[in-house]
Amino acid sequence: MNENQLVPQDLTGGPLAQSFESVVAGADYLPRFQLFSSKSDACAEGKIVGGHYGLVKDDIITDLGAEISVLVVSWRAKAVQTGGEALIIDYDHNSAMFNDIKTRSGEQDSGCMYGPEFLLWLPELGTFATYHMNSKTARREAKKLGPLLGGAVTLKCRLIETARFKWHGPVVLPCSTPMTAPPEDVMRAEWTKFQNPPATGAELADDDGKGNRAR
Repeated sequence: MNENQLVPQDLTGGPLAQSFESVVAGADYLPRFQLFSSKSDACAEGKIVGGHYGLVKDDIITDLGAEISVLVVSWRAKAVQTGGEALIIDYDHNSAMFNDIKTRSGEQDSGCMYGPEFLLWLPELGTFATYHMNSKTARREAKKLGPLLGGAVTLKCRLIETARFKWHGPVVLPCSTPMTAPPEDVMRAEWTKFQNPPATGAELADDDGKGNRAR
């Protein structure tokens, strides 16, 4: 019992109170799997080390290190435009909106990005997550995931250097370590939700990804 309770306990309960947890619960969305650049806001704030993979949910980042093995369950196309209080998200690669975002993704500070988004199973954490490979570097490496769909892969990180810039990029390798998949019924249920996303449009942003995007 709450020691500071001023309202009679029988008034705080009742049939309607049974729905309290469902009302305050967060949206039913998967955590985001991401490779963090050392120049990201999250790294600058000390939430994670640059060049490490992280799992993001409800503003909490779990540092997964520079190497992790995952199960790649499925994929879909995804285009995102950030900025403002909402994200514009489109999963239809044939739509005018998707291709407009794709075209503008090459413009500096456009807030536009696109690429394949993968449904991953992270056995070490016992959770599914989404991984949007939406930068030029990530999209190039994503080509290696096609032949490995449905199997386990090891994701590593490499530092890329040019005359003017340095950034971190993903490295995709086959995984030889035995991995346990989730129960088939659970996996099918998550696949169904993943392959049937909300209709194209604006979605409230849990964050806009600003500063967390690798080149």
